Amino acid sequence: MADPISKDDIEIKAAPKKKGRVLAALCLACFCGFTSALASQLELGPLSTLYHQEPTAIAYQNSSANAGMVIGGIFFYVLSFIFGRPSIFFWSLLGLIGSDLWSSYMTKADQFNIFIVSRGFAGFFGTAVGVLGPRMLIDMFFLHQRGRAFTIFHFFFDFGTAAGPSLCSFVVQGSGNVQWAFWFIAIVAGFAALLVFLFVEDTTWDRTPGVINNPLPEGFISNRIATFLPGTRIVPRKSVGELVRIASVPFKIAATPVSLMLGIFTLFSFGFSVAMNSLTPVWLQKPVKAGGYGFTPIQNALFQFSHWTGVALAFVYGQALADRLPLWLASRFNNGTWKPEYRLHALWFPALVCNCIGIGLFGYALQYHTSWGVLAFASILVIYASMCITPITVNYLSECFTNNVEEAAIVLNTFRIAFGLSVAFYITPWVDAMGVGWTYGLMAFIMIFSWLFVLALMWKGHQIRQIDPFGLISTEEGKHVLIDEESA
Repeated sequence: MADPISKDDIEIKAAPKKKGRVLAALCLACFCGFTSALASQLELGPLSTLYHQEPTAIAYQNSSANAGMVIGGIFFYVLSFIFGRPSIFFWSLLGLIGSDLWSSYMTKADQFNIFIVSRGFAGFFGTAVGVLGPRMLIDMFFLHQRGRAFTIFHFFFDFGTAAGPSLCSFVVQGSGNVQWAFWFIAIVAGFAALLVFLFVEDTTWDRTPGVINNPLPEGFISNRIATFLPGTRIVPRKSVGELVRIASVPFKIAATPVSLMLGIFTLFSFGFSVAMNSLTPVWLQKPVKAGGYGFTPIQNALFQFSHWTGVALAFVYGQALADRLPLWLASRFNNGTWKPEYRLHALWFPALVCNCIGIGLFGYALQYHTSWGVLAFASILVIYASMCITPITVNYLSECFTNNVEEAAIVLNTFRIAFGLSVAFYITPWVDAMGVGWTYGLMAFIMIFSWLFVLALMWKGHQIRQIDPFGLISTEEGKHVLIDEESA
């Protein structure tokens, strides 16, 4: 029997092409998951007519999907310790396909509530790769490569949330049938499931003394059976007590000061962008006499190109600075010695400048009913900023909890979508009470307040991480990093 491959062996021996195939499969699966949850986000008109509901009620589908994401993240995290991450990816994609097909058959006026439930299941199955994928990136890529790896992965994560709905809307407009929003993404999810089955391998390796790691068969067919069919071939068997302890870890991480501070920042900075993004179709498709812009669904889909622009700019920014800036800071100010907080400095421009200006400008444009071009520019700023925030914050918290990366991703995912879960229910009375301009203006001021928590981490991150009530902090601080051609 061949010697089992350790985590170090995976990092050193795995060919770049093999890593690239795994990353590509994870990226497409992540895109499908988050696109599926929001597939009909722009189809407010057709769905309002179908179900005889107000557009704000149709927006409940986003809240249902977000609730499913929160529940699914914790559920699949625990389940991954029974079946392994690759198996969870594959079977959750099949569940995602089923959820989309379920939604597509809710075509009667009295099926609105069931439709909303089906959207919750789409979020439930769609979140698995997003919260479990970062652990595989930590396993596969060296420290100086992770910034770009996280940027690529979260580009597809963000592309699914920001641009996926417009793709589905174009399909709907071309077919003339709103059900094609779900059929289209179900087909893409099927292709993603095939790629996961063909290319994704388990990267887990438990270094705890005395632990026996299960070696995988070398033959392709036997390897795929061991990896994806139900059983415990690729992970050690866990007792009920161990699973309860595992399930408690995300809550412990959430209660650790470093997570709580970063979580408050993401709660507001990313959450308010979700508030803007999820309700933009409502504002755009409202009649002009009601304060909207009277857009049709296809015009709304075209407006979404502003989101595509923001995502593209965030991708370029991440590829250019996600690794270079923190490595330069380590070299310039700490003799090449690493601190996780160097990651956070890439947030200055997108989070503090673009996000706050963009959300305030969005409220101004709605208040004074300016040209839709002003709304589009504000959307570019906010989408760009929020898309930059995701990989940087997930990467930072993952490097604070290197032994609990999935749990860190779950915690930040929950903080990120907390406002998105509830915004559809309280945004109308909020606007009625303050006016649309001051509603979004207040959001901008709250974002500035949340930035203070990031400043505190930049300034005293090492000391804050020493407050570790549950003993879960694990970092690579003190590691000497070099800027070479590959990392630069």
